[in-house]
Amino acid sequence: MTAIISVKNLSVDYTLGPGEKLHALRTVDLDVSLGESVAIVGESGCGKSTFAYSLVKLVANNSVTAGDITVNGLSVLNASREELQNMRGAVAAMIFQDPAASLNPLFSVREQIFEGILAHIKPAPDRGSMEASASDLLEDSGFDEPGRILNSYPHQLSGGEQQRVMIAIALSCSPKILIADEPTTALDVTVQAQIMELLAKLKKEHGLTLLLITHDLNLAVALCRRVVVMYAGEIVEDGPIGSIRDAAHPYTHALFDIIPDINSASREFNVIKGSVPDLRLSVTGCAFEPRCARAREKCKKTHPDMMDGARCFFPYEKGKGG
Repeated sequence: MTAIISVKNLSVDYTLGPGEKLHALRTVDLDVSLGESVAIVGESGCGKSTFAYSLVKLVANNSVTAGDITVNGLSVLNASREELQNMRGAVAAMIFQDPAASLNPLFSVREQIFEGILAHIKPAPDRGSMEASASDLLEDSGFDEPGRILNSYPHQLSGGEQQRVMIAIALSCSPKILIADEPTTALDVTVQAQIMELLAKLKKEHGLTLLLITHDLNLAVALCRRVVVMYAGEIVEDGPIGSIRDAAHPYTHALFDIIPDINSASREFNVIKGSVPDLRLSVTGCAFEPRCARAREKCKKTHPDMMDGARCFFPYEKGKGG
């Protein structure tokens, strides 16, 4: 199947000061087919959001040091400003982490939905058509009273309502790709579940290609058939991971281990000892080696390539769980 997103050898560096750079992404390769649902998971600081922003070129021009990104046939890194504006929203739309920071407090929900429609749909529809479309979008996004929401300003809405409005705006121009960057981080657990259920419904109804950026493996395996695990700016595992028994990389196992078990009588929480390496420094061997219980001398000296879906010399056997 033809990839609607194709990323080849992508490296992104952020300049921190004179002669100092943070290597946010290191030689990332990823293809996503039309209609796929893919979760990008990992701890904070592993490059997930940088990867998402790179897909629609929301990173500084000089930060991409190598590689190529193609989205729906458009070479993103070589695209003109006009081509990028036409792509953002109409081909690939994004839902950001904090809806309160993403919505404009000076404009009503109606005006913010209309803005996207007017930017991408030519000739511009009349106001009556846009009103009907906006109401339908809000109904699809879980609102029983779309008229009230259309007249509301962001500060008049709850966090869950704000996130639903962000989803409606993202869908306003019928994109093929929806990128959801930590869409439930700012929400309580109950509302998180509602938003994830909504995303699953909308993906099916609209035939979306979904990229979910999250640190929560529970959310990833509940919504997506394919999980891409990132660590220290690179992909360390890629495949259909539904449980710890399906995981090969020790880091993926560690992420599963820290998920709290509500049926356990223990009050202790598992943690991954240590921390993500300083991305200002170069990595010689395996980036996860200092935190890995399976690490051996080879892991310190040699950087592993992807082998059978995992970047590891000594992976777990899939289906064995350990």
